[in-house]
Amino acid sequence: MSSNLVYLQGEATPPQREALWALQWTQHGIVSGDADGVVRLHDPTDLELAVNEFAVHPLAVSSLSAAGSLSLSTSLDGAVVAIDLEGGKVRGRVDTGRAAVGEGLGELPAYAAALHPSSSAFAWSGRGSRLAIRALDLSAEDEAGAGILSGTGSVVETVKGRFGMDVQFSPDGAQIAVGMETGHVVIVDAETATVLTTYSAHAMGVRTVSWSPDSQWLYSGSDDARIVLHDVRAGAKSGARGEGAAAILQGHQGWVLTTAASPDGRLLGSGGADSLVKLWDIGQRACVSTSTADAEVWGFAWQPEVEGGLPPGKQFAVAGDDKKVSLYRAAGAV
Repeated sequence: MSSNLVYLQGEATPPQREALWALQWTQHGIVSGDADGVVRLHDPTDLELAVNEFAVHPLAVSSLSAAGSLSLSTSLDGAVVAIDLEGGKVRGRVDTGRAAVGEGLGELPAYAAALHPSSSAFAWSGRGSRLAIRALDLSAEDEAGAGILSGTGSVVETVKGRFGMDVQFSPDGAQIAVGMETGHVVIVDAETATVLTTYSAHAMGVRTVSWSPDSQWLYSGSDDARIVLHDVRAGAKSGARGEGAAAILQGHQGWVLTTAASPDGRLLGSGGADSLVKLWDIGQRACVSTSTADAEVWGFAWQPEVEGGLPPGKQFAVAGDDKKVSLYRAAGAV
């Protein structure tokens, strides 16, 4: 692979009212989460107007997750909202700061949440050192007829800390990664709700965790300006501790705010508080492209494999404090 990849910044949405703190690219379009509490669905072929807009949160959207036609968003007030992107409607919500995680399990306000790839469950973390896992049931309704996210649940004690900053299911749904404010990364077995291993390669808070498409590698980005590659195969089945840092990627000059692996697993994209957008060759463990955005980059999302779309790894979107979603395309891609 060339060590001098060129990605050109192209179309962008008009500036939104507030900064964009979360981003996902789904089969139904690009989903953004704003600091004004609005979740928007954008058509990547026509970014002029949002396809749909959901004013579902009173405070800023702190995380987005998607699986199939379902999108899950959290906000700074602890609310978790499920949206049917295909049907264009809100399917359910739960106030995790007031609702019990499960029978006798108490409350756990959410900051970051993730959908299981099959949409059969969701997990979240936030204040404290716990991870909540809950079966997804959208059939319940409140007195006004609005949907309520419900289902049986469990809580996992991770590490002693003040905050879980990011949560992500592995693509195969078997494991959950949690990035902690303490600098730890915790891997949890999704079925048994037990901690498999804890990594401590970062010196500061871990704001972003993401998986390789084959679920064998985990990438964590931190306030220490580093990205760490973890081989999660070590100890994942036996319960032994993992290997820790298999590689460290350095090049950001500030907090690493977002990471995402390309659909073919060859590239890792990252964005940071230094306004840099970087691409890393995972095999070479080297940065192969650097672009400068207009502001801090909070969201990075690759185009998924879609009919009529570009080949894997040829197009991605970023968003952040510049209040817009911007597309980047590999030079020469058609």
